[in-house]
Amino acid sequence: MRRTLSRSLGLLIGLGMVFIGLRFLLAPRTGAEGFGVFLPPADVHYAFHYAKGIRDVFSGLLLVAFAALGYDRPLAWVMLLGTLIPSVDLAIVRAQPTASLPLELPHLVAIGLLLSGAASLFSQSAPVPPAKG
Repeated sequence: MRRTLSRSLGLLIGLGMVFIGLRFLLAPRTGAEGFGVFLPPADVHYAFHYAKGIRDVFSGLLLVAFAALGYDRPLAWVMLLGTLIPSVDLAIVRAQPTASLPLELPHLVAIGLLLSGAASLFSQSAPVPPAKG
């Protein structure tokens, strides 16, 4: 039961990341505002937005694949190491003049969900021993 919940959490986080990434790719200004960064109205340089968008799509698809295939140990590692992304994102948002708790909250929630999902998966899955040949 707990394994199913952990995989489902990984799947939902992955799908959420794909959504966020696509939003940065297809509507960069909206993506930035949802992220917590506000651009001057005349700014149309979206290189950072596209880089962030494809990073999020890739990371999300990796979580979706591992969760869907039942690869618990790799999913746990990706979730644990993946906390680096919302942690740095949080630092970026906090450095903005518009920083506030409502803009920081999604990043804090992501960190909590990733850490709890990873901890749950690590506590229930043992590493697969190498095949004897």
